[in-house]
Amino acid sequence: MDIGRTERIRRAVAAGDWPAVLRLWELYAAGILDEIRHGTCTRARMAEAGELLDWAKRFALCAQAHAQNRLNSIHAARQYGPEPIPPHASLRKSL
Repeated sequence: MDIGRTERIRRAVAAGDWPAVLRLWELYAAGILDEIRHGTCTRARMAEAGELLDWAKRFALCAQAHAQNRLNSIHAARQYGPEPIPPHASLRKSL
């Protein structure tokens, strides 16, 4: 398994650079498709692609869970935060 082929994709996923991930994945997948067309794609190459996809999926799910946890923390903090201060009566204008 040639980890170098997947390393740039992994770094882009880890950085959250989704446009780069898509571009790199398309290049990677095109290489696999070319190997399949020429009958040179090996089981190891397919296993490499499968492992990359499994890893990326786990990474994305973890990132999603962390983001959701942060959102939940913000929501909880708002529940216990100070009440908004109403404008002072002398600042109100009547028409």
